[in-house]
Amino acid sequence: MKRAPGSRGTAWIGSPLAEGPMQTHFEETHPAPVHGGLDARELESLGLRPEAVLDFSASINPLGAAPGVREALRSLPPDAYPDRSCLKLRRALGSRLDIQPDSILVGNGSTELIHLIARAFLDHGDTAVIFAPTFGEYAAACRLGEVSPLFLPSNQEAEFRWDLPHALNIISGLRPSLVFVCNPNNPTGTYLGEEEVRQIAESLDGRGLLVLDEAYRSFVDRRWRSQGLLRMGNVALLRSMTKDYALAGLRLGYMLGSKEVLACVGKFQYSWSVSAAAQAAGLVALDHPQHVEHGRCIVGASKKFLTGALSRMGLECLPSAANFLLVRVGEAARLRRELLTRYKVCVRDCASFGLPEHIRVGVRNIEESRRLVRALKAAAAITDNHE
Repeated sequence: MKRAPGSRGTAWIGSPLAEGPMQTHFEETHPAPVHGGLDARELESLGLRPEAVLDFSASINPLGAAPGVREALRSLPPDAYPDRSCLKLRRALGSRLDIQPDSILVGNGSTELIHLIARAFLDHGDTAVIFAPTFGEYAAACRLGEVSPLFLPSNQEAEFRWDLPHALNIISGLRPSLVFVCNPNNPTGTYLGEEEVRQIAESLDGRGLLVLDEAYRSFVDRRWRSQGLLRMGNVALLRSMTKDYALAGLRLGYMLGSKEVLACVGKFQYSWSVSAAAQAAGLVALDHPQHVEHGRCIVGASKKFLTGALSRMGLECLPSAANFLLVRVGEAARLRRELLTRYKVCVRDCASFGLPEHIRVGVRNIEESRRLVRALKAAAAITDNHE
């Protein structure tokens, strides 16, 4: 196995997973990760009010915040420091998940935890592997630690699945310190089974940590119990209450892992990184597990509607296990701009994932999904007339 030397410049490793070579080192200047959600500066430049725009670029529970969250925030004393250890929330999570509280680390969203993991497990000269295309914060966290990650690209012709035997061989040969897998994957919606993930963890042979990001797990209809992987010792699970309970403005996520792994990661966390508001909202939200299940049912119905409607329009819509759809539309950036400026509908342009012909659509309720379809049809009609 040929390894890319050093940490600067550009190096390549040939791979049957993609038509071209696999890039492992990027230029020294890297743009900040691009995310979904409305951008206030962009909307202001277009003369649009945020409340007037229907946002399909973010993928959260379509029901909004869980019952009782707003009331809890209104009664929160703003002059009291938050609990640095998030003890009450960890105990509540532990009870809900049947896991000890000291096996849980709460963070300011899962993104904070991704960066903490990279700080804890990566040194200059180490190797990190990312199953791609995927969430941009994995690579950003690695690069901040002066580690240029190696990407294992999926096969677009095989519905963005990975050649797992080949990937396992690469991991075994490289002996990386970290492997990032998003499951279900953002933006493709690909969902790996338990045995596939277990094989990835085993390929590390105890030498590195597998980070399984399950931010969208709650919206999977046939999900498997991943907590059993924690017994392997070299697996950490990331979960997002931001997505499950629509707490994007508060930022709340957590990590499950061994005490040793959590201790290693936790020592890099700033004091009070999880606000009192986020903790209070999380405690209330956990009392409403049916809120997540109801949201999942709405997503399932809307996803079925959208898949059919988009397919009838001639758009290639990838099967997805998550609460979003990856749709091939051609010039995605132009379509996104058209939808936003003319129809006040925002979708995610996937150029930052290396997919400039695709948009990602966060699944909302049926009525809102119908509005998206109408906007897409209108935009297509304008394009046809121009041509």
